[in-house]
Amino acid sequence: METNQWLELLDSKEFLDKIYRFSYHRCNTSIEAEDLCSDIILAVISAMHKQECIENFYAFVWTIARRVYADYCQNRNAERQVMSIEKNDLSISYEENEIDKLIENAAEREQISKIFKEIAFLSKAYREVMVMFYIDELKVKDIAAKLNIHETTVKQRLFSARKSVRKEVETMSEKTYVLKPIKLAILGTGNPCGNDPRSKTERVFSQNLIYLCKGKPKSAKELSEALCVPMPYIEEELEIQCHGENGNYGMLRKLDNGKYTINIHLADYDEYDQVNKIYEKHLPEFCRIIKNTLKQNKEKIFSFPYLSEQKDLRFIMWSLISRIVWDFKEKINKVLAEKYFSDVTPIQRNFFCAGVAYTDEQNPSFDFYGCDGIDATSLSGYKSVFVSNVYGKRIEAHFHCGHNLSHDPKLLMVLKAIGGIAVDELSEAEKEIAAKALACGYLRKKGNLIEPKMIVIDRKNDKDFFNLSFDFNHEMGTVIEQIAAELSVFMRSHIPEHLLNEYPIYTELIAGSKTLSKVIEKCISEDLLTEPENEGGAEGMLMMVEK
Repeated sequence: METNQWLELLDSKEFLDKIYRFSYHRCNTSIEAEDLCSDIILAVISAMHKQECIENFYAFVWTIARRVYADYCQNRNAERQVMSIEKNDLSISYEENEIDKLIENAAEREQISKIFKEIAFLSKAYREVMVMFYIDELKVKDIAAKLNIHETTVKQRLFSARKSVRKEVETMSEKTYVLKPIKLAILGTGNPCGNDPRSKTERVFSQNLIYLCKGKPKSAKELSEALCVPMPYIEEELEIQCHGENGNYGMLRKLDNGKYTINIHLADYDEYDQVNKIYEKHLPEFCRIIKNTLKQNKEKIFSFPYLSEQKDLRFIMWSLISRIVWDFKEKINKVLAEKYFSDVTPIQRNFFCAGVAYTDEQNPSFDFYGCDGIDATSLSGYKSVFVSNVYGKRIEAHFHCGHNLSHDPKLLMVLKAIGGIAVDELSEAEKEIAAKALACGYLRKKGNLIEPKMIVIDRKNDKDFFNLSFDFNHEMGTVIEQIAAELSVFMRSHIPEHLLNEYPIYTELIAGSKTLSKVIEKCISEDLLTEPENEGGAEGMLMMVEK
């Protein structure tokens, strides 16, 4: 059999897994197992190049594996290992660079490289199931679903892992775990563009590791001791959290002294509650001004050139209210920058995130509201189309950033229905789509016509529409000044020094994050906003089109 055929047998994932399990049973950690497995593979490759014929490949490999393990035990602390394998009067010695001398074929070198990558994957796979089972407390079936592998594979890896890291596991269970399990509620702003660190923080283990770095920076060893988790798991997780999704923006950062600290604003729930109360105590005055301004601007709002008929001021306000609050908070940030943080240069990023840490016992109430928008070009006869939706406690999100508008039949039907379209003009398939769009509130029916229920405007009028929102904050000067003064004192005492240049994100995602929800509830109670009939309605949806 040719060498490349032997390598194909060796490259079998099932066969590599057996070799790795052989190593894992005989080592203290997965890192040692990976080293031993690599040594076995190298010795096998070296032996293959010195054999003209191998009658039983698998017997050949396992003979070498046992010999390598014997040498590994004798030379565990040696910097270089010399492995002797005798079979049928064959003597094989392997030194560090011998494989490179033996292998001249580039394709063969590439295949061997793939084998070692697979070994590294196996090592990670065994660590993963241990962390998920013992730290995240997931069930076998949940681990299988998360990793997209069979339950028997999970059990096999756990069985092997238990034997090799029994001492570490016993330490985990015997040592008193004094920390309360922490959960993180994480928000982001802007388009993450594939750099959203939230995607790496879903596990309980990840969230508690991040939280421990919130105060005083900690080393990997300190984190290992605090969480009662073996160092290999900690080091791997720290690397993940420092890199984030694409290596540019993670939840943690590594300092020059080798310790780790938080890389985002992370507030304890008590802190989050306190800072939001600064806004809440001014809420009655804020809502009083909104009510008066709405009364004064009623005709101006109704006279706007909508492309979809709008007769209910309370429904229109759903597309204005979020921008009223955002503009309000932006004006507070402006005062903060000019009067209280003029010595700080804010950092510029396309995407920020911040979080609130809490325990289940705190029974947290967040009521976050968000808004996502999507753009498209050359769609249904329009040069450009933009659609946004507000979502939170009262209304569900119809879509999130990255949603493909061209693949959304209900929104495409809204575009088709601008100006009204007769039901008789629709095909049977289109009628079915229109029925779904009617059900979720995107469209309404007037006689034999269907037309958009959501607010639709010409894109050339977008600034005029947004100015309707900004009008509400003209009388807010005193409230804005008072909140900014109180916030500045609170923020200076709570934001870590190394995150001070990101203070605007603190006010956007942590301070005042309840304000929109509180304003919405107050406006519904005073009949300034329609109360949604269901969570899937069109309240807060806005479509802008350009011919």
